[in-house]
Amino acid sequence: MDSTHSRLEQQLQQVKKAQDVLQDNLGQTKRKQVEQEWLEEDNHQLEMEKQGLLDFLRGGWQGEEANGFHRYLEEQQHEEAMAWRKDLSEKRVHLEEEARTTRAEMHDIETKQASLRKEWNQ
Repeated sequence: MDSTHSRLEQQLQQVKKAQDVLQDNLGQTKRKQVEQEWLEEDNHQLEMEKQGLLDFLRGGWQGEEANGFHRYLEEQQHEEAMAWRKDLSEKRVHLEEEARTTRAEMHDIETKQASLRKEWNQ
């Protein structure tokens, strides 16, 4: 009986350590998600400012060469904005998947912990 209790106690301690690690990981993932939201908000604000600048420049440029350069700048800005949006979206998806995986692992650990506690109490 003592060896069984000792084994169960050891397993419960290991499960508790694993649970603590997963909780820390989940906390880090949540912080990363908040930082990601800030980046997305900052990116949106920068895009609004860029658009305002392009509109301002469009009003002041004259001539064929100036219009061609203006179109070039708009295309560059659009391509950069698309790349940023894609990158931010991919990072958001990755963080959501990381959080889901960690929550699933937490559930598994909690189930194992409950099973071990039940066995301990028998």
